[in-house]
Amino acid sequence: MALHELHPFIRSEIGKLPEKPGVYVLFQVQIPLHADGGANLRKTLRAARAKFPHASHFAVEVLPAEEDVARRLRQVEQELKRVRTAGFIGVER
Repeated sequence: MALHELHPFIRSEIGKLPEKPGVYVLFQVQIPLHADGGANLRKTLRAARAKFPHASHFAVEVLPAEEDVARRLRQVEQELKRVRTAGFIGVER
């Protein structure tokens, strides 16, 4: 699974996740709501369902080691800031 693949934020989809480290992004339709990561993606996403009941989709990236989570999460957060900023900048006329 990769961050560019959106999956419905439902129990059956979360159940398909590996119990491996990684990062995730939650979306409401196609708008990013929250990014985080953990040592066990399945467990982490199950906990996130309670905190973000309005999220409709998620994307994940499995990482080789737990030590990679913090670094990759910082990169994802920077990418999301650029996406959000670009969305609010008007087109120059």
